[in-house]
Amino acid sequence: MNQPAIYGVAGTGTVPVRKEPSDSSEMVTQLLLGETVVINKSHNVWRHVRADFDGYSGWVSAGQIREITPEEYHQWIFHPNRTRIPNRTRLAKGPSDRFLQVPPGAFIPTNDQKVEWFGQDYVFQSEPLSLKGDSILETAKQFLGISYLWGGRTDTGLDCSGFVQTVHMLHGIDLPRDSRDQYESGELRGKELDRAEKGDVIFFRYKDRPVSHIGFYLGEGLLLHASSLVRINQIDITKKNSSEFPYHAALAEGIVGIVRPFKPKPTSP
Repeated sequence: MNQPAIYGVAGTGTVPVRKEPSDSSEMVTQLLLGETVVINKSHNVWRHVRADFDGYSGWVSAGQIREITPEEYHQWIFHPNRTRIPNRTRLAKGPSDRFLQVPPGAFIPTNDQKVEWFGQDYVFQSEPLSLKGDSILETAKQFLGISYLWGGRTDTGLDCSGFVQTVHMLHGIDLPRDSRDQYESGELRGKELDRAEKGDVIFFRYKDRPVSHIGFYLGEGLLLHASSLVRINQIDITKKNSSEFPYHAALAEGIVGIVRPFKPKPTSP
């Protein structure tokens, strides 16, 4: 008798990861096409998984992940052409008019023309539009105007910490999923805005939540962040009447920490 699969890979563009095994339960994050998981347990049509990328756990629909054997898992994660997609979401067409939605950050074997999906080729249906700039901030600005989505991680919707995580991921920097964990993994510069420098990441509190919001500092009192949509706000009270961007008093008064730009972790020799 075959052993049940204990590994899986996200089989659709974005896989909602929910707090409880129900379609109506809160989405806490997303898996992106090609990201791998360890399957912990099952409940009817739901699987409780832990993501390899950031260790986040939750429930996913069994129909949205592909269960794979340990051998397939090993071959997938070490596939020589597997890479993070730096482009805006587009479709790839495969056999029998089947499609894959390929979002930015999808972790799949690919080249400019096609996706290799477990022995089948899916051909891209449009030209790539890159989101990745020469710097973290240039990439972050490519997301301006994208809608806020609690738990989201792509250009079809994202939350504040998902925005920061995804932008860094496209530059090969892996961050935790939640803003509080991101705060704890950073190098603190201070709490006063006049200590912030362009490229820093600023963390904020909201009511009784000690770390509940995050954004990129652009300098001159400007914050690039996801709130209703990805936008720019002025958070320096001395510039609120002279700035072309709306002043955000709650953020200006709620800074809990300014973290130096995140860097890739050094690789072992």
